[in-house]
Formats: sequence, structure tokens, C-alpha cells
Amino acid sequence: MTATAPLSPLQQRPDGPSAGLMLGVVGIAVLALASFGVIWFLGGAIGSPLLVALSGVMALVPLGFVIWAVVAIDRWEPEPRVAMWFSALWGAVAAVLLTLALNTFVLEPLVVPFLRSQDELELYATVIQAPFTEELWKGIPVLIMFLFFRRTFDGPVDGVVFAALSAAGFAFTENILYFGTSLAESGDGSFIFFLRGIMSPLTHAIFTAVGIGLALGFAARLRSRWWGLLAFPAGWLVSALLHALWNSASWWVPGGTVGFFVYYLVVQVPLCVLAAVAVWLLLRQEIRLTRLRLDDYGRAGWFTREEVDRLATADGRAALLAWARQRGLRRAMHGYIQTATRLANHRQRALIGRGDRDRHVADETALLADLMHHRRHMAAAVIGQPVQMAQGSAVQAPIGGRVQRLGDLDPRWSPGR
Repeated sequence: MTATAPLSPLQQRPDGPSAGLMLGVVGIAVLALASFGVIWFLGGAIGSPLLVALSGVMALVPLGFVIWAVVAIDRWEPEPRVAMWFSALWGAVAAVLLTLALNTFVLEPLVVPFLRSQDELELYATVIQAPFTEELWKGIPVLIMFLFFRRTFDGPVDGVVFAALSAAGFAFTENILYFGTSLAESGDGSFIFFLRGIMSPLTHAIFTAVGIGLALGFAARLRSRWWGLLAFPAGWLVSALLHALWNSASWWVPGGTVGFFVYYLVVQVPLCVLAAVAVWLLLRQEIRLTRLRLDDYGRAGWFTREEVDRLATADGRAALLAWARQRGLRRAMHGYIQTATRLANHRQRALIGRGDRDRHVADETALLADLMHHRRHMAAAVIGQPVQMAQGSAVQAPIGGRVQRLGDLDPRWSPGR
């Protein structure tokens, strides 16, 4: 194995948890406590703890489907689990409570006195108030990630993930309310369960992800975070309009229940398909960016061409993980793959000028140190020999002993320039 110089950043990394992790844990704890307020509200609205519990079980069905879809989207570059939990809990707890507070204490006293009939009140509550207030609060976790956690918020796919999780949490609580109310009033929640749990489990997620998630995600690829001042309101408007289009169907679609199902097939299903295609295209773009940036490191000697091919394709990663699983090294290989992906994203942020240059160099050095750590661990597991994959090399000894900086890869990032 080629000898390598010790990488000092590996020893200098802080041993304790990061500030972001601590803030995330505190946020989750606060939201967990606030969830008692949501439970109290649901109990009062439904009237029976048993029905609340039963409705909660029913609401797990659409929630589970959305979570499965989000995890599939997030597989290429997984977001921090704490951030994902925070987003989902924010939607289920904070977004619900803040929507209730804004509607009850601000909007209703200001607007309701000017409404002349029950129909106007229902139209306002369904088509205007609910879409705009709900989408506002569902989008807050995405805004928080955009403003304060820019090192992990890289682009539109990240925006979609955080927005969809927040929306999924909100829909979970709202579904409990709808299912429980239907059970309490008629003793039969099958139709509302079919409508919300089977036909449209992704509606809330699509509204928030297509608007706020994509808007802030694309803004994250720009140099300045001030773009968020424009992106958030624009995304909020798109999310609210999509939400209003869905909620208003009962007002303008003729034909009763049959007409609604026709509208669902003609309008909502194509919108869902378009959203899925958009996410797929964004994932393909993310994979291409990973390859481009890893090619940069390959030319600088950190990866072989075949390593880049393995790390930058889904099939290649599957082959790496299969090799590692046979040798009990799956966890180390998973860390190696994810570190390489973070390294590629870090370089992309540096090239577009996001953040401080010295911070970029320090972060890159730490990521390269982590990369070497995973390589050494896997090499040691095969008795100190260069690790070879079937059909080519997968994990090799580090090439050379330099801790290469961005300046080794792009003159624009050379010290002193």
C-alpha cells in the first residue's frame, strides 16, 4: 500500500456534537412538548380519545407512503436525520398550531365580519384562508434550512425533501382530524379515508414541494442567501395556488361526486405525474453534478476513473455496497460513498462562490480526511492490502500524501488569489 502522510484535520475535528445537531435536538424536543397542544386540540374537536387513536392509526397509511417516497428521493445524498425529523415534526405540530392561531386570532376577526353568508364564509375558509396560511407555515422548515444550514442545503432536491416532510407531518395531523370527525359524526370514515389516504396522499407534499421547496432549492444554488427574500414569497404563492386549485374543486367542478373524480383524473393526476417527472429530472441533474465534481478530484489524483464511475452511478454504488456487505464493511462503505457525495457538493458550492473561501478550504480538508479514514479502515480490514473489486478497483490506497486544497483543482481557489 502506498504510504500516506497523517492528515491533521482528522485529529483536529471536534469530538462533540455540532451546533447544528444540538439546535436540531432542542427543536425536536420543543416540538415534542408542543405536540400535547395538538393532541388536546384533536381531542376537543373529535370528542373521543379512542377515535383520536384510531384516526391516528388510519393516518399512518398515507404518511407511510409519503415517507417512503421522500426516502427514495433522498437516497442519493441523504439529509441529516435530525433535520428530517425536525421538518416532519414542525409540519405535524408547529405548522398546525400556528395555522390555528393565525386563523383564529388574526384573520377571522379581520375578515369574517365582512362576509355576508355561510357560503361566502366556507369559500373564504376553504379556498383562500386554508391554502395561504397552511402553505406559509409548512414552508418554514425549508426557509430555516436555507438560511441557517446552507452547508447541507445544496439545491432543489433538498428543498423538495424538507418541504415534503413538513407537508407530510401537517397532512398527518389534518387527516387525524378529518378521519376522527367523520367517524364521530357518521360512524363511517371509509369514504374520507379513500379520498385522502388512498387517492391523494401526496397532495400536501406536492403543493409545498413544487412551490416553496423548489423555489428555495434553486435559490440555494445562487451565491447570496438574499435570493431567499424573493424565492420564498414566489414559492409560497405557487404552493398556495396549487392548494387552492385542489380545495376549490367542489365549488366549480360540475357533476357532484362523479364530476370530482373526472376532475381528479384530468387535472390532479397529470399534476402529480409532472411533479414526479420534475423530481426525477432534478435527481438526474444531481447525479451529473456529482460525476462532474468527482471527475475534478479524479484529475487531481484522489480517485481513479473507475472509482468515479462507481461513486457517480446507482449501479456502481450498489456494486460497492454488495462488495462491502460480503466483508462486513457496509457501514464504512456507506460512509465512504456519502463523504464522496458531500465532497462533490461542497466543491460545487465553492465554484459558484457560496460562502467564505477559507471556510471552503477547511471543510474540504476535513472531508478529504474523512474520505481517507474510510479508505484506511476498509484497507485494514483486508489485511493491509489494496482493496480490489470484482471487475475493477473500488477502494484503493490514497494516492500521494498531499492534503489537496481547492487551489490544486482550480486556480481561482489558490491561496493568495
